[in-house]
Amino acid sequence: LCIHQDDFMAAEAKPLWGSRFRGDLEVMKLLGANHVRLYGNNPANTHSNFFEEARAQGLQVIVGTSDWPYTQSPDNCMYHSDYDCYEQVKASYTENLKKGFLNQEGQYHDSLAEIIVINEPDLKLPGIEEPNYFIKGVISAIDGMLDAEKELHVTGRKVTFTVTFSFAICKKCEAIKKLVKLGPTGDPPPALGQMEELRLAMFDPSRVGYKPKNNLTRFYLERFTNSFNTANPAEDIETMFLGTYERLFEVPVSIQEYHKPDKKMDQEADLKKI
Repeated sequence: LCIHQDDFMAAEAKPLWGSRFRGDLEVMKLLGANHVRLYGNNPANTHSNFFEEARAQGLQVIVGTSDWPYTQSPDNCMYHSDYDCYEQVKASYTENLKKGFLNQEGQYHDSLAEIIVINEPDLKLPGIEEPNYFIKGVISAIDGMLDAEKELHVTGRKVTFTVTFSFAICKKCEAIKKLVKLGPTGDPPPALGQMEELRLAMFDPSRVGYKPKNNLTRFYLERFTNSFNTANPAEDIETMFLGTYERLFEVPVSIQEYHKPDKKMDQEADLKKI
């Protein structure tokens, strides 16, 4: 099997996840999983069969958005539209909606649980030292995705959107410093700085130089969840992140990537602890 792209929801990857073939989704279900997260996502591909197989196995799907419109395409928003990603991501998401994200009634597929607007924008759009840029990219992308839904007259249940930040410390994210007790270095806690900058921009997009077409504040309160990736052990999540998060944020949060922090660590024990 040779797949010339990282879109494992595509028909070309069916020998991996199809029930008549290797049956990866069935194996995941048997192992106790209830969700599956995807990274690659080529809007040119049709994804209906993957969602149908996920539903047949009782799995919910968390879909990533490709980096293509953000940093890789010839007209990517990082280099060609000053981090205003509205047009690029709207066009990409419109194709996603047409090719499997929606059913024939114009509603989101039953197995589609959440959309990751972008994975770790704080590390690549352009990086952790430029929060205004990566936040502008995120909120403009969401604005475009919401207009894609409107133009295709999406009805029924609206899936949640999330932005998955790294567990890095954003030293240039100033807002969080006013709200939390800082450690000995004077830096904010990991991931929280990025999340607070995003929340402030959702309530006041002009702070990053963006004028939205949709009510991003209402969207944030009704359909948005925070998320992050981490390679830290369970005890760090409580002390470094979760306690403060629960005091400051009104939306849910999830861990999208949970790595094995140390080869010597008992991963099963740490997973139960988390």
